[in-house]
Amino acid sequence: MEFNEYNESVKNWTNGILDNYRKDAELTIRYCHELIDYGEKTADSKLLGFGYYHLAMTLYCLNDYDNIFDIVVRAIDHLEKAQSWSMLARACNILGIIMSSGGNQPVAYDYYLDGLTYCKKYGLLEEQGIINVNCGALNIKVGRYKEAMDYFQKAMEYIASAPDEPSYHTRMISLYENMINCKVLESDFTGIDEILEIVEREHLPYADAIDRLGMLISRTFYMHKSGQIEKRDECIRRIDGVITQDMLFMDLIEDFFVYLEVLFESEKIDEFWHLMELMEPMINNLKVTSMQMRLLGLKIRFYRKHHMGAEYLQAAGLYYELSERKELEAKAMIKEVIELRANFEKVNRAKKKIEKENKLLAAQSETDSLTGMANRRKLNIQADEMFSHAFKCGHNFAIEILDVDYFKEYNDNYGHQEGDRCLIAIADCISKVARAHGGFCARYGGDEFVVMYENISKEDAKEYVEELRRKVMELTLPHRFSKMLPIVTITQGMYCDVPKEENRVWDFLHVADEILYSVKTDNRGSCRVVDRAEFMLMSGYGTTIQGRPDIILSCHKHSVDY
Repeated sequence: MEFNEYNESVKNWTNGILDNYRKDAELTIRYCHELIDYGEKTADSKLLGFGYYHLAMTLYCLNDYDNIFDIVVRAIDHLEKAQSWSMLARACNILGIIMSSGGNQPVAYDYYLDGLTYCKKYGLLEEQGIINVNCGALNIKVGRYKEAMDYFQKAMEYIASAPDEPSYHTRMISLYENMINCKVLESDFTGIDEILEIVEREHLPYADAIDRLGMLISRTFYMHKSGQIEKRDECIRRIDGVITQDMLFMDLIEDFFVYLEVLFESEKIDEFWHLMELMEPMINNLKVTSMQMRLLGLKIRFYRKHHMGAEYLQAAGLYYELSERKELEAKAMIKEVIELRANFEKVNRAKKKIEKENKLLAAQSETDSLTGMANRRKLNIQADEMFSHAFKCGHNFAIEILDVDYFKEYNDNYGHQEGDRCLIAIADCISKVARAHGGFCARYGGDEFVVMYENISKEDAKEYVEELRRKVMELTLPHRFSKMLPIVTITQGMYCDVPKEENRVWDFLHVADEILYSVKTDNRGSCRVVDRAEFMLMSGYGTTIQGRPDIILSCHKHSVDY
């Protein structure tokens, strides 16, 4: 996201956020609040979305869950308005993580899918990899292991395709951890040793202590469930020797719960309580009731297994209190989610309305108000596209210009309303014939129209212009003031040939106009289709300038934009 158009204060705040993000939380938060204050005063969604997003991410890194949901919701509202799609997808991902951590898996999945929708719509490959990993992890939680592996395979495609990304090794390690855990839970141990070798060889040399710890926990889980007891115990000794309070980040919470289960089942009592004592303060500070209940549930199982009745009853009572609190929180959360969804729908409805109005305006700007045909603006665009394609493919390009015979006399005597009806009727004939043969037509101005075809033979071209001439005559619109027939007729001139490099589409149109003029001079009410060789003869060049047949077509650079 660029901020070059803003004043120096805004640039200082945004640069301060980016420079200190994940390095100095206190300074990052200060810059975020200063940017948000300014954004509120100026009602600038771009600044507000950026500020709220980075504030939420910084609080997430600090394990500060108190107000993070509200902050992310505000970020999403402004990021949507500012069309900051990458941050919007990441914000949806964070909401999914928050909901999943709180035990609300269906809502979490919904937010992940929202994020993936933005990723697919706007080509956000990096974000798509991240969210697919989280979707897979969520499916593991609910026992959908096959679906989880499908998400991991999708994530692999996106993450592995960007080895130069700064977070590449961290993301690959996280992905492999989840794949190992999924296979272990499904009691499918095939291929896990190969995964561990890949991680050890290709990714751990670039990993930090947190990534190494996460992978070591997954290795321990695998050794435990596959019955490799000595290797499991060696892993436990290694973990117990390095784990500290500083390593308890939200990103590893699920790993720590998995590890606690391993310690509980392995009867590693000292290690179990060591980790429990490290985790309990952090879990309580998070104030996420579902996590507190999960940790307390492990304690209850331990007390029951070891016949510690008093401790068991005390923990059970606390568990009941937490369950009551969780019920109240769930109701409040549902209310917030519904309100957020309502705001999403409101924004989407407004967005769709604007898009619809813009499409209508665009269509109106390219449509002739009288006939409903394309106007000159649309003709410019379509002519360039068709001409360029014909040149590239070596196809014929045919362009016809026509006008209504003695239309001035018609208008002067029948009146402008009848004149308009006449033009509308002729435009309808032109549109039907052009559409039937894959052509394009437009009103050129007044009583003049243009029709274009690509990749048709000269014989087809003659057939199409004659068909149009006949259809107009079949209208039998009375014209007592015509000097030809007592009905409305048209005169047509078409130029049809393969474009050459030095040609432009308006060269072809100019030649078609000259052909029209010659037909009006010689035989008004008829039509003529001419190719390059015939036009040279018409123009008096004969065959004496062979080798330079395009001289006639390269000297005119007219545009239809007056």
